[in-house]
Amino acid sequence: MAHIGKEELAVYAADPDAIDAARCVEIEREIAACAECRTTFEFLAVADDELSDPDVWEPLTGSQTLDSMRAHGARIAAEDEEAAALVQPLLDAPVLAAWWPFRSKRYLTGGVVRKLLAHAATLHEREPREALIFADAAITVAHALPDDAYVAKAVYELRGSAWKERANALRFLGRYDEGLESLQRAERAYQKLTFPAFGLASVAYLRAGILLEQQRYGEATEAAVIAERAFCSLSDAERQMGALHLRAYIAFELRQFETAIQLFRRVSEYGEERNDALWIARAAQALGNCYLDAQNAAEASMQFHTALTLFRELGQRTEIIRTEWGVARLIMHGGNLDEAIRRLRAVVAGLISTGMVTDAALAGLDLTEILLSREQMRQIVALTKHLFTVFIKAGMLTGALTAIAYLKEAAESGRLTNADVAAVRSFLRRAERQPALLFVPPPATP
Repeated sequence: MAHIGKEELAVYAADPDAIDAARCVEIEREIAACAECRTTFEFLAVADDELSDPDVWEPLTGSQTLDSMRAHGARIAAEDEEAAALVQPLLDAPVLAAWWPFRSKRYLTGGVVRKLLAHAATLHEREPREALIFADAAITVAHALPDDAYVAKAVYELRGSAWKERANALRFLGRYDEGLESLQRAERAYQKLTFPAFGLASVAYLRAGILLEQQRYGEATEAAVIAERAFCSLSDAERQMGALHLRAYIAFELRQFETAIQLFRRVSEYGEERNDALWIARAAQALGNCYLDAQNAAEASMQFHTALTLFRELGQRTEIIRTEWGVARLIMHGGNLDEAIRRLRAVVAGLISTGMVTDAALAGLDLTEILLSREQMRQIVALTKHLFTVFIKAGMLTGALTAIAYLKEAAESGRLTNADVAAVRSFLRRAERQPALLFVPPPATP
């Protein structure tokens, strides 16, 4: 028998009565016979049951344990204060963090681990290599601590968080397989905790993101479902919505517009229930793109208008530009090419000014399509020259530069085609997260 899908196991763990009785028997047999299915089921069962299990909470109710926890809290506060002074000199010198003297017992504290991880978390998007250095330093310290260094096996929380942060840095470096290996290490650490559900849910969420980057959409969806259900069981509505939003985006990438729209609508409803303008705006922007690609221009226009209004009120400049990009695409598909050109030029300039050079190039490709339809090759050459210069200044890697150079040369020679534009678009969407990726020009058309 093939492995049971994680979504079906999640339903079975939460409410077996929701599944046909004959199917329940099959699931029980598979769980008994298959270690992988059994492990997944046990995690899902824990996520649903832990909060209502008196054995989890009973040890915390006695006065002796309460005093112990208070003492633990005081110790954590003292460690954090000391760590701030110890670690601060390293934060601006990541090379030092790779070899600093771990022999000194002063550095072997949970406070140092937490300080390193907090700093790594601020770096993983803009400086992932530095984030990796600090995450690795945190792992070294966390594993140097005795297993019983803290009450309630809390050292495993530190170790799990350190490996998870390493996975996050590796994700932004495009080293996906290493990132998934780090998540397995994080998972093993969290599983040693008395109450592991939050850590395991966080691992599932990050795993979904990495699998999405690898275009392993089915596995990414399964991981996102696990994270969503686990955060729901933990009554963590914000993170639950984050996992749901990720699941919706995966559906969008699969061009499953009906599913994506349904899920993004749920995100919007959550924002409305909480009176949270940011969630409403994010959902509206995503819905606008869904409806645009599904060729429902009227609904796309309404959603983009909602998103623009809210993002402007919130002062979210980057998201304003992203939404204006959607509006420009909508106008392009509506046939008003002169207005689309004007708006796309403004979008490209805005994205460059915010440092989002890959998005600027992708918006530039939309502009290139229009110019190509008008056979305006000189304008395409000027645009690609400008983007090439921007990429150089931004320190973009060889693959992205090669792709833009290819566009410029093809336009200069007059042989640029829509297939070339599509190939460069597909490459750039992957290259930002896979720095080692090389651009291979599409085969020449006869």
